[in-house]
Amino acid sequence: MTQAAPGRRGAPSLTLRDVAERVGGRLEGPGEIRVDGVAPLDEAGPGQVGFLALKRYVRYVPESRASAYLVSKDLEAVLPAASPRVVVDAPYPALRTLLAHFHPVPVEPASVHPTAVVGRGVSLGAAVRIEPYAVIGEGVTIGDATRIGAHCVLGSGTSIGSGCTLHPHVVVYPESVIGADVILHAGVRVGSDGFGYTTVDGEHRKMPQVGRAVIEDGVEIGANTTIDRGSLGDTVVGRGAKIDNLVQVAHNVRIGAGTMIAALVGIAGSTRIGRGAWLGGRASATNHLEIGDGARVTFGSTVTRDVPEGETVSGYPARPHREQLRAQALMARLPKLAARVERLERALVSFPPRTEPPCNEPL
Repeated sequence: MTQAAPGRRGAPSLTLRDVAERVGGRLEGPGEIRVDGVAPLDEAGPGQVGFLALKRYVRYVPESRASAYLVSKDLEAVLPAASPRVVVDAPYPALRTLLAHFHPVPVEPASVHPTAVVGRGVSLGAAVRIEPYAVIGEGVTIGDATRIGAHCVLGSGTSIGSGCTLHPHVVVYPESVIGADVILHAGVRVGSDGFGYTTVDGEHRKMPQVGRAVIEDGVEIGANTTIDRGSLGDTVVGRGAKIDNLVQVAHNVRIGAGTMIAALVGIAGSTRIGRGAWLGGRASATNHLEIGDGARVTFGSTVTRDVPEGETVSGYPARPHREQLRAQALMARLPKLAARVERLERALVSFPPRTEPPCNEPL
């Protein structure tokens, strides 16, 4: 099925027939064509599969140098008739399959680098890798096949599950809990103190933050995102949630399983987000709110009140999306309405005064 010669990243090349079988697609054209990578249409060259899933990229088809195409069924007709292709119903899962083949994740040997600092009572599972200058505090538990990147710091009593990847410069504060198959990108901070103060004698005094930060299985957290620990209870990021770069999750926030949070989102303390919700880039939520299962908060919106299950909200303050669109349409009409009112006012000023007395006879 595959050739022994390496592809662009050391993976075996595939025939186009192999590609169709792997992604469950329909082959059109010669199946013996060999490819060793997949790329965007405007970057793909000979020996590569050009990927076409969105209509906006159709403009690149005439100039594409790809040897073949992976194309969604809806866009197949835009390709030249003679172009070799694999046609699929769901292009992105198919792309994922090909990327996993052509760009395999290198398997790194288990080891503890001699510059790493490992505290007393640390428990390491099988095949753990600890890279240079990592600091592992006392009583830390690390599960099987987990990688701790260079310059990571794990506070005392932290628990890390199996199959995790902590990229360089991740800091996990004491007593935090990280589940299995979690990915923390560079610069992530888990378990930092929340923004909690009280006023005593006219001064801001810090409230002890005594809860934990709990990251459940299958979570991925983007670079330089911060997850604060709980003030009394726990801050929890639910199973399979995906959080982008530069996100702030405050103390006692609970994020439901499978929720997606894009970059630059800020979530204030004690807000609860349900399962399968979605928060667009630069969205924010004030404290002590409930955002229901499957809710959608669009880009740049600010949530100031609870969002029901399944609702889509937008704007500042966020309101139901259709309502927000109507309000925006009215705002767009305001200049014309203001000009119309001004004309009417001028007409009223110039209207001649009434000289006859009003008629008081009944109609």
